[in-house]
Amino acid sequence: MLITLFNAVLILLITWLAYLYFDLREKAMPARERYSQLLGGVSSIVDRLEGYDKAHSSEIAGLSLILGRASGMNDEQLQSLNAAAMLHDVGELLLPRSIMKSNKRLEGDDLELLRTHTLLGELHLKSQIDGLDEVPSLIRWHHERWDGLGYPDNLKGEEIPLAARVLALADAISAMNAQRSYRSRQFVRTDDIVAEVKRLSGMQFDPQLVKNWLAIGNPFEYKPK
Repeated sequence: MLITLFNAVLILLITWLAYLYFDLREKAMPARERYSQLLGGVSSIVDRLEGYDKAHSSEIAGLSLILGRASGMNDEQLQSLNAAAMLHDVGELLLPRSIMKSNKRLEGDDLELLRTHTLLGELHLKSQIDGLDEVPSLIRWHHERWDGLGYPDNLKGEEIPLAARVLALADAISAMNAQRSYRSRQFVRTDDIVAEVKRLSGMQFDPQLVKNWLAIGNPFEYKPK
């Protein structure tokens, strides 16, 4: 598979940021803030390449942190969750541009190739970073489903780590109101998003996390930009 020079530079930059994540976890807040700004810049490039019309990764990270806190996650777990949210689709940089630039919904072999982005993202970060931090694994599992019909490992229920379940829910909520190159927004009204999340509770999403999200009071407005 050929990787363009542009993609190669992005991959190197993201690898450096992931390394910086480990280096800064125990350092001063100003350094963390600079790291967050850099990470946000890279994630915005990934969002643009994916064809999103908004800051998808940043929105996922914000919602994930709110959901994570409401679900009892500690500060270290929240740090990992935030990094995974910002980099959740980094593996798509390793896919052919024809896949990512398609103006139609993918099917068949193209869809299966797209689904490898979870594995590509995990494997790339693991190959560059020493240690047992959970960020690469969260990236691997952010498309698993509560009912076991997700990918890549068909994990079910609490087999899926809590942080990955949070990430999956936040990703889906953000995507429901995102315009992509191959489709318009699925839902414009907040009430419609809430109804869809409730419908998928216990199937795609952890039902307790859905309850937590509803109890928060719907912290994001899903209005077209």
